[in-house]
Amino acid sequence: MKFRTSIVSILISLIAIAAPVALISGPAQASASYQSSTEAQVRTCTKTSSGTCIRGGQFCPQASYNRNGWDAMGRRYVCKGDRQHPHWMKP
Repeated sequence: MKFRTSIVSILISLIAIAAPVALISGPAQASASYQSSTEAQVRTCTKTSSGTCIRGGQFCPQASYNRNGWDAMGRRYVCKGDRQHPHWMKP
């Protein structure tokens, strides 16, 4: 029982030491990676009919022809190509 109590007290003290460091590094990172308001917008990925995010080269619905879509990494694609069988392509 003494061993368990000493381990718990060591873990608590380590957490108390590490927690302020994590709080300090968070805002500093955010200010260092500041982007303009248009770049900072988080885009949700465009979903396929199966519910996954689109990928370049995949077929897109004919209803999405000439529309933009975003993959899981935030890259923009445009639904273009043959109107009967359009694909997600880089603009």
